Amino acid sequence: MEVLKEVDSDILALQDVKADEEKGMSPLSDLAASLGMKYVFAESWAPGYGNAILSKWPIKRWKVQKIANDEDFRNVLKATIYVPWAGEVDFYCTQLDHLDENWRMKQIGAMIKSNDMTPHILAGGVNSLDGSDYSSERWMDIVKYYEDIGKPAPRIEVTKFLKGKGYVDAKDYAGECEPVVIVAKGQNVQGTCKYGTRVDYMLASPFSPYKFVPGSYSVISSKGTSDHHIVKADIVKAGQGCQGAATGEPHQAKQTVVRTTNPWCSSGVWRFNARKFSWIR
Repeated sequence: MEVLKEVDSDILALQDVKADEEKGMSPLSDLAASLGMKYVFAESWAPGYGNAILSKWPIKRWKVQKIANDEDFRNVLKATIYVPWAGEVDFYCTQLDHLDENWRMKQIGAMIKSNDMTPHILAGGVNSLDGSDYSSERWMDIVKYYEDIGKPAPRIEVTKFLKGKGYVDAKDYAGECEPVVIVAKGQNVQGTCKYGTRVDYMLASPFSPYKFVPGSYSVISSKGTSDHHIVKADIVKAGQGCQGAATGEPHQAKQTVVRTTNPWCSSGVWRFNARKFSWIR
């Protein structure tokens, strides 16, 4: 809770969050109340655990979509949030299967094929790697490490598929940041999970009116509150005050910057504060 207060976000997307219906959706409801936020919840991989989106602004609509078929226990939680100066913002939170890339492909494919995929920000535990993050030597080290601990071999099909569909990765807008999360040799990004790899993502859908601000993406420590770290990026609505956000050109962040941060394989956050968003994942 203290970590989230320090981040001071306006919209949070959380995964693996607990909400006990018999206890008034506690501890999720307690967390939301302490942060002064509204919330929606979708039970996912286990009874009482799932995805949640918290917001300081009204959640106008929300929907839960099973992302492979009726037997799949994973889902994507879709929320439409009314931000006073930006209008309605569509924000999706999900966590894909953590073991099987073939199943992850079914899940993400079903999500994209749904008939209500409006322009959105997708946040969550994709649980797939991006080959461009690692040198060939680092990749072989990861493969060996996964073998040694009995974890399935790392795969990249899901991230390749998403980028092929036109999704924009917040990591592509990274800048200089405090190295509180160690970057392994042969790796050009900070890891987001205990294995030192990046499996948690913030992505803007094709034709999204929201653009990542150049130099704003970073990963910051979750301070032991989770086995995943916090991903953070700023977002601006196209045409409302931040030049160069789509192209990577120099910019001046003005009143409509959306700051997004993201801790945990169990979270996602946006923050609109003085016209800023912060997203925690």
